Amino acid sequence: MRNLTILDVQAATLPVAPSPQHTLGPAICVDVVNKAVYALVSDNNGSALLCSVQLDTPGSMAVTGEARQVCTLPFSMTSNTSVLASNMQFLMERESVFLALRSGDIFTVRVEVQGDSEAPELVGTVDSGIMACAWSPDEELLALVTGEARLLLMTQDFDVVDEFPLAQGQQGEEVQVALGWGKRETQYHGKAGKAAALETSDPVQSQIANARMDDGEDDGQTRISWRGDGAFVAVSFIAQNGA
Repeated sequence: MRNLTILDVQAATLPVAPSPQHTLGPAICVDVVNKAVYALVSDNNGSALLCSVQLDTPGSMAVTGEARQVCTLPFSMTSNTSVLASNMQFLMERESVFLALRSGDIFTVRVEVQGDSEAPELVGTVDSGIMACAWSPDEELLALVTGEARLLLMTQDFDVVDEFPLAQGQQGEEVQVALGWGKRETQYHGKAGKAAALETSDPVQSQIANARMDDGEDDGQTRISWRGDGAFVAVSFIAQNGA
């Protein structure tokens, strides 16, 4: 992150005042081609609104005017206070805003930089909820983690092409296996002597245990990351046993 430099800072007035009582989480995405920023906010009535801010000519980060309201999403924060955005992304090929909620609903909104945008479309629902999701770099595949700790791979049309549990009970064919040197009590410990042989705590496991959620360094959220070429996807999650 050291190569990131702030080019400019501009402010735009939203069409509604965001309500501090109803938060939808970090929900913002950028259309880099048309220089538009989309944000999901909620008003004092709990309504979820999609707003857009048009940037100036290419190469400039100046805001041309106030933000405008694109549409109202068909859910309310007052009826379900657990509504949070799991992922929000602008899909270049579809020219649409993709929105996935923790509750399990998936919406798409086809937007127009100038003119009226289409109404939000509910394209599907995951009954167990969506813990995390992320599109591949080429936007061909969507990786999604359900509330049941299952990983789904979907196409652009939201058809499931693969599904499997994250917590694997058995090792795969290419899983690395660590070869030990026998029991700890029979190993040679040099100057540490018998005290090291009788020591039951594993320093590596102790470090892992100390870095868990209770120390405040891990928020416990599930995260998905794709490799740049889209060939591999990695998932970080907390297993049922806390590992």
